[in-house]
Amino acid sequence: MVTIRVNTRLFPHSDEDFLYRAAHITLDALGGKDVGMTISLEGNDQIQKLNRQFRNIDEPTDVLSFSSGDIDPETGEIYLGDVVIAVPKVRKQARQAGHRFSEELALMVVHGILHLHGYDHDTKKAEQEMFSLQNEILSKIRISALPVKSESIISSFKYAVMGILSAFRSERNMWIHLAAAILVLICGFIFRISHLEWGLVIFSIALVITTEMVNTTMEYLVNVIKEERSESVRRIKDISAAAVLIAALAAVTIGGIVFLPKFLGLR
Repeated sequence: MVTIRVNTRLFPHSDEDFLYRAAHITLDALGGKDVGMTISLEGNDQIQKLNRQFRNIDEPTDVLSFSSGDIDPETGEIYLGDVVIAVPKVRKQARQAGHRFSEELALMVVHGILHLHGYDHDTKKAEQEMFSLQNEILSKIRISALPVKSESIISSFKYAVMGILSAFRSERNMWIHLAAAILVLICGFIFRISHLEWGLVIFSIALVITTEMVNTTMEYLVNVIKEERSESVRRIKDISAAAVLIAALAAVTIGGIVFLPKFLGLR
């Protein structure tokens, strides 16, 4: 079983689903399905501390692997060990290499797991063997976990659905909006609102949910681009949150215009 541990104080919006997919693809390629391991996302300070403690190198590195090999007495599962990734370091490397952060993160996951399986790059021959396998696994991850956007309508629809599911998995507010939307729709059927009123209600629901998803996207984006918290990051997040608030207030106003007379008419 793969366990993901994220320092949520530093990285509150990490894509854990992607880490699971990358880890499982790597383990499948190595024939280690029935094993346990942990992937931890930490800051530079923590990984520098570990690097100093276990390797006598007083500087942050991108990834560290700590092999175990213990066996769970209840399940018989072998625990491979821990992979610790320094997210700020990986972000910096991704920018320097000119590719996406997720690709560099996938590289760290594969590299760390290969070390847990005994692979190393201390000699030229060992390095060639390890990096060859590493590139092979990364190719599988790019196909399965980092799909290139397809022009197919079906594929585009599938990715859109995946985006909706991801938003609901990571954002509690999405469930609040959904519950409110269901309640409003039920009221619409009960009061038999007109076609025009249905149009206003459905538009309001779509506006609030879409704005919330854009807000979530902005939070992910600034967390990837900006390593540390800053005044600019705070303003971006505040403004995107304000957009959700405005949309929600507009929806409440439309709901009041549509339903308040009907509730008053029940008296």
